[in-house]
Amino acid sequence: MKTSKLFFGLAALVIAFGLIFTTSAFKAKAPVLYQYTSNSSNDADILDIQNWQPVDENSPSCGTAGSLVCRFYFDGDMNDLQDYLENPSTTAAHINSNAESSKL
Repeated sequence: MKTSKLFFGLAALVIAFGLIFTTSAFKAKAPVLYQYTSNSSNDADILDIQNWQPVDENSPSCGTAGSLVCRFYFDGDMNDLQDYLENPSTTAAHINSNAESSKL
C-alpha cells in the first residue's frame, strides 16, 4: 500500500512538472512595436538594426503618412529583430508593406 501511494505521488509530481514545462515553453511572445529612425528609403538602411528602436504606442507619431515604414510590429526582442532583418528572405518592400504606420 505504501509503494502505491509513493508511486501515485511521484506520478502526480511528474505530471505537474510536465504541465508547467509545456505551458511555459509554448507561450507566444507579445509583439513589440519598433520604430524606424532613419528617413532613408534605401533597402540596406531599412534592413540595418542600427536604424530601429523599440517604442510604445504612446510615443509621438512619425508625422505625415507616406510610403516609408515608420513603425513595425515584430514578435521578439532586438536580437530577434536583427536576425529577422539579416535573413535573406526579408525585404525592405515586405517591411514597408506590413508597417503599422508609415512616413514620408
